[in-house]
This record gives sequence, structure tokens and C-alpha cells, in this order.
Amino acid sequence: MKLILLFVVFAVIAVACSSETTETTEATTDTTTPTATETTTTPTTEPTTATTEPAGPRTIIIGTTDAVSSLDSADAYATADWELIKAFNEPLLRFQPGSNSVLEPGIASLPVASEDGLSWEVTLRDDLVFGDGLELTVDMAVEQLNRLMDSDLQASAPNQVGNTLAIPYVESIEAVDDRTIRFNLLGPAGFFPQILAGAPYTIAHPDFFALDEMNLLPEAPIYGLGPWIITENTVAEQTVLEPNPYYTGAYPAKVDRIIVQRFANPSAMADAVREGEIDVAWRILGSQAADELKSVDGLTVETIPQAPIRYLIVNHADGFVTSDPLVRQALAAAIDRDELSDVVFGGAVTPLLSPVPPGFLGANEAFEDAFQAPNIDLAVDLLTQAGYSETNKLQLDLGYPPEHYGVTTADGVLLVAQQWEATGLIDVNEIAQEWSTYVSNCTNGDTYPVCVLGWFFDFPDAENYLQPFIEGDGLGTMVLCPNDSCGDATTTGIDPLLGQLLLDQRAETDLDARAAIIEQLQDVYADEVVTIPLWLEPEFIIYRDGIVGDGSLPNPQTLNIGPDFEFVYSVLDITD
Repeated sequence: MKLILLFVVFAVIAVACSSETTETTEATTDTTTPTATETTTTPTTEPTTATTEPAGPRTIIIGTTDAVSSLDSADAYATADWELIKAFNEPLLRFQPGSNSVLEPGIASLPVASEDGLSWEVTLRDDLVFGDGLELTVDMAVEQLNRLMDSDLQASAPNQVGNTLAIPYVESIEAVDDRTIRFNLLGPAGFFPQILAGAPYTIAHPDFFALDEMNLLPEAPIYGLGPWIITENTVAEQTVLEPNPYYTGAYPAKVDRIIVQRFANPSAMADAVREGEIDVAWRILGSQAADELKSVDGLTVETIPQAPIRYLIVNHADGFVTSDPLVRQALAAAIDRDELSDVVFGGAVTPLLSPVPPGFLGANEAFEDAFQAPNIDLAVDLLTQAGYSETNKLQLDLGYPPEHYGVTTADGVLLVAQQWEATGLIDVNEIAQEWSTYVSNCTNGDTYPVCVLGWFFDFPDAENYLQPFIEGDGLGTMVLCPNDSCGDATTTGIDPLLGQLLLDQRAETDLDARAAIIEQLQDVYADEVVTIPLWLEPEFIIYRDGIVGDGSLPNPQTLNIGPDFEFVYSVLDITD
């Protein structure tokens, strides 16, 4: 999915509680009775939930090491942000909880394509009302969606999600009638309905998210069209959610309160779930901590049936040592993924041999075909061609966040450095940096020649494992800077076939033909070493007895977290 922006936080409130009887934090706002806002529209739909005097709040506390960086759907591009946005809001479409990315209606019907595939229409549900009673109109919806298309607004935002999930695909968004929205595309894209299930395609409340500016972290309460209201949001500590009384969708809240509590590191979160201070531990513990928790009475440890990738951003911008294709290829050739899996993770991760993971259309093993890594002889030959020797070694900065992805990932990155230095022609300077500073340095293209990141798809298609690293600034690869897409940075010598194949596969409607193009695209990607794929790392969810998912939906054993990696809080319940 999107860049896995998992912020390490500095403060943790670790207060004990059981899931049913003790509260860790008192919500500061009574959201069962919506408060007035600047908008005074009279609600047309009566609340569907009892609104007064909750008897003994039934609370579930979810632990995480993620912090929230943006709740503005026109900007947010992080797993933690999207999870919260989809809790207090609801996209046009959504993936069925626990399913293998099965699309179902959200606040709108499943989309219908025009005959030429250049436009898609959705119809809004009747009587959509925000959590404060404001009625949604189609004009309001179109105006909010067009914030994704506003290039000036996007340029002002730190994450610019519109530049990745809207502007490359959409020409315009318009209202057809009082309930129908039409998306006019730049070219056919069969996966477009999946994009509409993302958090960017929620309709933000106009009183909180103005048309001409971003509001990354508005003060609570925050209202949307989803099953929850955010009643408290302390960025470094916790977010409190309570049911939205106006919600009429398919997944209303089953408990009175969800508290998302943030921890400074995985070990602190593991201790909290072990001691019963939290009910659920969700991202990121790592395989070692998950294994240790399996022996704890009262805990269930489940592996999510899909895995995020770990990879190296390689900066192609002129002026960096990695602008030389011989250097990039040497780095790719020297990596031993089997050693990384066995030594660091005890075999718990899967070596990744292409930017597109196995199981997606057209996935191949392009990096294995290109380099047969580890291939030290090839790496030495390439570095020698690039002008390096034992007396003139390549000096390489390697950035990484020491805690963000867990200590094992940091250990893996350091082993990569050792593998490179084993060529005898490279000196690596490992630079550990706190996440909130690190991530912008890694993706801005100005700081590191090489740095590590994680990724999970925004929508389940091979496109989303390729396009974000090629178009625009490539999340720090700067690979297409010749097109003036990277500010002052420039890049020379990139094979123009890379960008053309990306467009070709997007427009191809025959699956076999599209798969062939994606395979060719991965081969060019590997030859250019746009990024360096490393491994697939499983994710775990740990929960205490008494916490259950929805048994009528797929994967209740993982609390209905399916291969799409989405955690839908409203399926959670507490057994008596």
C-alpha cells in the first residue's frame, strides 16, 4: 500500500485497562450528541443510533507504533492516516472487510464505465449526512474531490497524494445530476474503480477542509460520512473514536469507543498487550516479537495474508554517486537476499526479486534474471568500469530509520551494507535518523543516494508497484527528472522506454497482452535499477481473548484484516 509512513512517537500513555470495564482515557467530547459547527444545515435524516447516556462504554484499545501525519484526504498518503480517514469517513467504494480486495459500494454505487473506457460514473446513496448533521450534496462532493486535481493545492501539501492517485489518471470530475458523479479519464484504466476505494476518494467535510488550503490535522471533533467520529486526537499519544449517529452504511460501530494508542517502539507495544494494557497490537511488531507472544495465555497471534515490501530508494539525480548506472547495477548485484532472510529473520521473510510481488499480473523475477545476485564478480566488474578500486573506493551514504520498521529491518539494512563492503570497493556510511525527519530526507531526492523504505499497495494492481517510483519524483528516485518533474533536480541517461511501457500497460485491456508489457517494464526497471527490491515482510495482529471480528465476513481470525491490509474498526466487537 501506500508508502508505509509509520511514525515513531516520543510519548506513550500506557495506562492499564481491560477491554470491557476500565477506560484508559476519558473522551473529552460527548459525540453521541453532535455539536454545532459553522455549518448550520438542518439534518434531513434522524440519527440512527441512540444518542444519550451510553451505559458503560464498551471500549477496545488498539496499540500501534504508527503516528498520524495527515487526516486531510486530499493530502494523506500513509497507512495509519488512511486507516483513520476511512474510520471517520467512507470512500465512494470500499473493499469488503477481510476479503481479497472485493469491491463493494461505499457511499456510492459500483461504477459504470463508458463504452470507450474514458469515463466512469458513480451514484451517491440517498440522504448522506456528516456526523454533525450536515447533508452532503453532489456539488459539495465534486468540489471536495477536485481538491485532488488542484495542482497548486497539491504543490502546497507534504504528501501530494493527488499527484499519484488522481492527476496521472483523471482529466476532470463533474456532477451529471443531483446524485451522479462522472470521472473523465486521460486514458483507459481498468483498475480505476479500485482507486476509488482509497481514502483520497472520501468526501471531506467542507467546514474542516477548505477548498483552497490543506488542513492536515484539524482539531477534534472531526466529522465525516463514516461509522465513527474522532472525538480526541493527540498526535503523539492517542486517537479516540465514537460512533457516528448519522451513519447509514453497511458497517455501523458495534462498540462504544475505539482508542488507538501509540507506542514509541514495538517492544513497548508487545509488553502492553502481554500485560493486558491494550486489547489489540497492530503494526509493527516483527516476527520475533510475534513468536514470543504466541506462548502468552489469553493472546491470539495471527499473520495477515499479505505482506508489505521492503526496498531501497536509489537516487538517480545528477550529482549523486548513484546517478551512474554502473554503480546502481553493482549495488543490485552484490545483495544476497537469502542471507538476509536466513540470518536476520530466521527465514521469516521472502526474498523479493522484482518490484511487483508474486501473485500480481505480470510479476516476474527481473532482478534475478538481470544480476543473479549475489554476484560479487559482476559487482566488482561494474564498479571497476565506473572507476572505483581498492584505493579509490565508492563512498556511499545509506540512510535508515533504526526503530521505525522494527529492529530486524534495521539489522537487515546493516547487513546489506556489509554485503556491499564485501566487494572490497565500497565504503558505506550508515546514517540512522528518527523517522519523522528521515522520511522526508529519503523521498525529497536531496539527501541520500540510497535509503530504505516500506511499501504496500494503494490499490491491488501491478500499476501501483511501478508508477509511484517512476512518474513524478518517484518518491525520491527522481528517475524522470528530465521531464522537469523534480524541481531543481535533473537526471540524464534514463531509458525513455521506462515511461512509455508504463503508459502502454495502463491502456492495454487484454490481460495477456498487458501482462507481457508489465514483464517487459520490470526488465527495464531492473536494468535501470529504479529501486532495489529486498524482501516481503509479514505483518501480524495480536489480540486478547474477548475481542472478535465479524464471523459473517472473510478472515474473522485476523479481525477481518484481509490481503488488502485494511483494519475496519466497525467490525470489532467484545464478547460477553
